[in-house]
Amino acid sequence: MILKNALIIVILSLFITSCTTKQYIENNKLEAQKKVLNKEKELERESVNDMLLSDINYILFLLKNDDLITLNNRFINEKYGLFEIYKNSENNKIYFNKKSQIEEISTEIDSFEIKQEETVFNCSPYDDSYYGWDKEGVFLSVNTKTYLSDIMKQTNLLAMNTYSEEDLKIVDFIEKTSYEVIISHNMVFYITKINKQWYITLIDKVKTDCSE
Repeated sequence: MILKNALIIVILSLFITSCTTKQYIENNKLEAQKKVLNKEKELERESVNDMLLSDINYILFLLKNDDLITLNNRFINEKYGLFEIYKNSENNKIYFNKKSQIEEISTEIDSFEIKQEETVFNCSPYDDSYYGWDKEGVFLSVNTKTYLSDIMKQTNLLAMNTYSEEDLKIVDFIEKTSYEVIISHNMVFYITKINKQWYITLIDKVKTDCSE
């Protein structure tokens, strides 16, 4: 009888342990899934709102008035800085510079109306009438490119981890949460929300570069 009771206790203990272990594994899976979902949520692009449109209008105003000082003080984040994407004229490859401020601006602003649509820059070596933007004005879109992350990942493959995990997280954040702003005859930049404020984080000089 005692042996039988002991056997029952052992079986119950094994059953309880098995259930507890299974529950522990399931809980860990749920926590992991939550972390992934939270990360994806953090990298979601915020919807276009009045604050974003107002800040873009303010940038247009500062450009029009040649106010480079205010533009840098208000719209360049100290931690993230400013990435400038360009093509190297010697090998025609895409590179970037990391800067702390915008160095020069153009005052050519044709419109303060912000259109949420796409525009294309045409490179036409045979007919100048087709060269340039297919539309004029100010355009806001989600058409951001993975210039930065592509360059960094490729560089890390060729060199010994030139860019850190933190560097990759920053550019991933910029590429996934920013909007592209095109001001025809002026500049193309990304605007990113960082700590509840919008900042210029990237200037794209590749989009209008027709070199091959």
